[in-house]
Amino acid sequence: MMNADMNDLSATVDAVKEENLKLKSESQVLGQYIESLVTASSVFQTNDTKSRK
Repeated sequence: MMNADMNDLSATVDAVKEENLKLKSESQVLGQYIESLVTASSVFQTNDTKSRK
């Protein structure tokens, strides 16, 4: 019985590690996407006329 509990726990840990890697990868992709949107958007660009004031 104890061995089965350890196997279940090990499987759970492996599943959590796999999910964590997947989420990290998705987060990185989203971060790059957001960064490209910010770079492409004129809203976030510095304006020379504003900086001269």
